[in-house]
Amino acid sequence: MRGELLEDRYRLEERLGEGGMGEVWGARDVRMHRRVAAKLVRVRSGLDAQEVEQRFLHEVRAAGNLPHRHTVTVHDCGESVLCGHRVLYLVMERLTGRTLAQLFHPRALPPWYDLAHWAGQICDALAAAHERGIVHRDIKPGNVMLTDAGVIKVLDFGLAKILGDSLRAAELTVTGQAMGTPWYMSPEQARGERRIDHRTDLYALGCLLYHGLTGEPPFTGASGHVVLYQHIYERPAPLPTGAAPPAVEALVARLMAKDPADRPQSAGEVARELDQVLRARGHQAPAEPAPDREAAARTLAAAEAEARELVERARQEAAEVRRTAEQDVARLRETAEQDVARLRETAEQDVARLRETAERDLALLHAEARRRTDAARREAEEILTGTRDRAQEIFEEARASAHRLLEQTRADAERFAERLRSREAAPPDRLPSTPAPRGGHRP
Repeated sequence: MRGELLEDRYRLEERLGEGGMGEVWGARDVRMHRRVAAKLVRVRSGLDAQEVEQRFLHEVRAAGNLPHRHTVTVHDCGESVLCGHRVLYLVMERLTGRTLAQLFHPRALPPWYDLAHWAGQICDALAAAHERGIVHRDIKPGNVMLTDAGVIKVLDFGLAKILGDSLRAAELTVTGQAMGTPWYMSPEQARGERRIDHRTDLYALGCLLYHGLTGEPPFTGASGHVVLYQHIYERPAPLPTGAAPPAVEALVARLMAKDPADRPQSAGEVARELDQVLRARGHQAPAEPAPDREAAARTLAAAEAEARELVERARQEAAEVRRTAEQDVARLRETAEQDVARLRETAEQDVARLRETAERDLALLHAEARRRTDAARREAEEILTGTRDRAQEIFEEARASAHRLLEQTRADAERFAERLRSREAAPPDRLPSTPAPRGGHRP
């Protein structure tokens, strides 16, 4: 992956280390022109990318923003694709120095008082984290660096939890198996308990002190499972005589108690005990190095440049969002206008079809009305013709009847006139007598 550009900003230059939690690369921030360290954790496919990233960001932000001298400054974190693989990345300040794992050489162990000074600084970092409810879960010599300036830095805060909880399906752990480094794990971690508290870090600190005083961890079984068993059920071998003052030996034994209730209850308490032993033995804590004003000025200038860069980036992103929004609005307006035009065209087509249908139906109605009117006219004419013919027949019959009646009346009148003429021409004595009307009266 050498030469790859992470998130178009961090150029990977050299691999600094590799472990169960991923790889650490030395990188260059091409935007800010500074050297950084990038921790990469590969995520297997099949996991919910959004959930893993959200939990990773939550844990790293909570742990990475500890405002403490003995913790590492985190510059950036997130999820990306590198060389075709999904990775979670953590970009932090680039430290120069050596880890305690490099310093704990069996043939050249540091003196107990240096170890006590370092442990006190580790306790200061742990106390700050524990106050915020953050448990490291993986305190070990490889996660503690002594910088070239003589300052202890505790590395990888928060990573053990996110890797243990969110990436379990990635086979960094399995169901019921503990998460961490076996040689420095507390009994509750070794049992695979999910609910642990800050006292597990104190147990790991005891293991670290034991390693620094003897040259090897307290338990060194043939396998990881054997070591976990030893953490739960066995006691470590006593410290070599003269390896440290009795008070330090007693403190290490208490730190490594199997029951969390039997351990010191806070990192601050451990720091105070170590400081008392150092003072009693005449080993004052080394003076804090004088602040490097030029380095501080460079740091301040870099911070201001980064702030300006962030502001400019935010401004550019806002402008891009505005341009995108305007383009979206224009597209929506164009789409709406096209939809309205299509709706208008469809409506006009529907109206034309309805008009055509209505005109066709009206024509059919007119035709039907004309047909019915013609039929009614023909029927009326037939009735009128029949009535006229019948009236003519009745008239002819009435005229014939009147003519016959007239003829009969004329004949009757002529017969009556003939009788009258006959009477008038006959002698009086031959006139027929007229019978007297009833009642005895004559006219």
